[in-house]
Amino acid sequence: MIMPSWDDLKYALALSRHGRMNSAAQSLGINVATMSRRIERLGEELGQPPFVKKADGWEASPMIAGLLEIAEDIEQRLGAEMNSIHAGTAGHSSSLSIGCPPIISLFMLFPNMSNRDPSLRNVNYTFTQRVMEEGMGENDLVIQYKRPESGRVITQKIVSLTSSIYRRKGGKPDSGWVSLSENYDASPFNQSAYAFFDEKPSVRVQSMYELYELVAAADMAGPLLDAIASNNPELEPVEGGEEICSTDLWLIYHASRKGDPVVEGTIAWIKDSFARLPSNRGDVVRLKTA
Repeated sequence: MIMPSWDDLKYALALSRHGRMNSAAQSLGINVATMSRRIERLGEELGQPPFVKKADGWEASPMIAGLLEIAEDIEQRLGAEMNSIHAGTAGHSSSLSIGCPPIISLFMLFPNMSNRDPSLRNVNYTFTQRVMEEGMGENDLVIQYKRPESGRVITQKIVSLTSSIYRRKGGKPDSGWVSLSENYDASPFNQSAYAFFDEKPSVRVQSMYELYELVAAADMAGPLLDAIASNNPELEPVEGGEEICSTDLWLIYHASRKGDPVVEGTIAWIKDSFARLPSNRGDVVRLKTA
């Protein structure tokens, strides 16, 4: 019996993450033809197609779920081992990808970049925008609003952020309001805003960052994270709309990265970033060292 190699599995892992041949090929630095050939070769080794073509892309067959889990574990363990080898070695750099909502990186992580531990000075960070996506994707660390329900990941609640209704100072009370899109209608964030206004929003946007920018630029009111909006002197809470909602943020990373010095150092920096939030605007969860 022919056993799939790591080289075979990394192509399957890329396609399962991206769902499209061109995106998966680009992530590996190869062309689409090579990507297609390698997936076809894996199918020959397995005796059946490893992926099924769907309307919105390629979906992994349940038959290879175990192989993908092994491939994910190998990739993460290799990354952790290389970081351990390079830890404290001059001239060596490590890479780490962090996936999170843009408003979290822009207002909470980026301002605290200079306070990272000196041991992280040779780490090259990539930040990817993630809001509604499931799973880790190609990220080493993920910060998201929803707690994952499965997978070999370590999950920790890192902070609870309150939200209030804000309006630009001097704004007209009857100028309408703005909300996140219908994609978030099931969330407490949208539901609490609907309950407060008791009317349909005048404008909908796709992200909390757009929501913040629009409320700050127009007369329309809208729900905003207190940790961010309370620092803008041009905004003020709408009477009766204080702390209408609380949103949990979850920190997620693969279980095999436990003990990785770069991951652990980065987690400590992320915790410090949230610990610097105003104490009355977000309940930071004190976490044990990961």
